[in-house]
Amino acid sequence: MEIRNLITFTKVAELQSLSGAARSLGYAQSTVTMQMQQLEQELGIALYERVGKQIRITQAGQELLGYAVHIIKLSEEALQVGKGDSSAIEGSLRLGIFKALNNDEFASRMDHYLERNPRVELDVRVEQSSMVLLDMMRHNEIDLMVTLDTLISDSDLIHGEKDVPVEVHFYVSVEHELAGQRGLDLQRILSFPQICIGEADVYGRKIERLLEEVMVVGSDNSVRTGNTRIMVRDQDLALHMTALQGRRGKRAGVVLAPDLVACQYVRNGQLTALNYEMPDCRVWRQTIYHRNKWVTRAMNAWLSISEDTEDE
Repeated sequence: MEIRNLITFTKVAELQSLSGAARSLGYAQSTVTMQMQQLEQELGIALYERVGKQIRITQAGQELLGYAVHIIKLSEEALQVGKGDSSAIEGSLRLGIFKALNNDEFASRMDHYLERNPRVELDVRVEQSSMVLLDMMRHNEIDLMVTLDTLISDSDLIHGEKDVPVEVHFYVSVEHELAGQRGLDLQRILSFPQICIGEADVYGRKIERLLEEVMVVGSDNSVRTGNTRIMVRDQDLALHMTALQGRRGKRAGVVLAPDLVACQYVRNGQLTALNYEMPDCRVWRQTIYHRNKWVTRAMNAWLSISEDTEDE
């Protein structure tokens, strides 16, 4: 069994296309077809099947894929024996970043990465939605995605780093009538208009869950809340609107946001976190890649950089 055939197989699995794999690897399509046939003959199994114009990896192929990725990684590591620091990492790394994480901390990590790997071409895409990043990854438009969301655990995804919890709180303008009050009741907070970040966004879903959790039996079997929802696609704009609304009287809104997103507004004296007791509410910073992705040295260098910086 030849390594190059396994490399071709992982690329076919990643792109779900023989022609796409050929273009990516610089081969003629007939070469890719031949290599796949050689693998199938050696193993005595079908590795893929055609569904219309698409390629679908069989169950047996999926089982082989895990071994193939591991063998390729070991092969690359073996080639580095004796080379030491003279073997610089080259190639490219395409990162998809959730906008809230595009901050000074992330910029510092990019600088650290490029300082260690100057020959890597780093391409960064910043998006407002985790769903957009997932779609890009599944269409091989990015290699890794870094997002802030509830835990994502689809079977075709691998978490490349330890997931980091990020607390989520309600924030208001410093001029809001609730600002500075202690021991607030969650029902009272939710009686104010909520500024949500996109109708299907994670923070909008968090508010819906909180509403369900604080339901109490009353004369009409419900909690009376503001119900007014101002849907804003851009997180920064949502927080900015919350700050501005402090000048508009007691019905100014509240926004549920991750602490690391709201922190710059808190530092600027525009927003303040409300003081209240509530059920556990958090999202997670997650670094994810597709299980069919051949993990390159450039990807591994990014995934290991957090461990390196902790040791320094």
